[in-house]
Amino acid sequence: MKARRFVYRLLLLIGIAACVEWFVYANNEAAPTEAAVEAGHSHQQAPTLSVTHTLNQDDLELKIAVTNFSFSLENMGKENRQGEGHVHLYLDGKKVAKVFEPTYVMKDIPSGKHEVMVELANNNHESYGVSQRIPIEVKP
Repeated sequence: MKARRFVYRLLLLIGIAACVEWFVYANNEAAPTEAAVEAGHSHQQAPTLSVTHTLNQDDLELKIAVTNFSFSLENMGKENRQGEGHVHLYLDGKKVAKVFEPTYVMKDIPSGKHEVMVELANNNHESYGVSQRIPIEVKP
């Protein structure tokens, strides 16, 4: 009788251990490891950018809407973190500013036709490959 009870308890413990092992294994497969998240290999979506603008005489007001991205002045020049950084602003192909917030006013643009480019940049200033070009014309 004691041997039979021992076998039943042993089988019960083996079953519980198998269930726990399966549960732990299944959850580890679904979630990225901490090392993968730090290396930027998580299932995080790529950043997106949408810029609207208003031209008031020779001042250009930009409204920068982003998704999967956060502005970070404090980490500029430091190690990259996926979905973090700043914006590089170009006027006619020449970098004119680094932007760290969703609104920016570019003042005193010379009269004439210009192309403004807004580009998402990593903390180390490398491009995310996400940009928007805006043609403008400042009247004299």
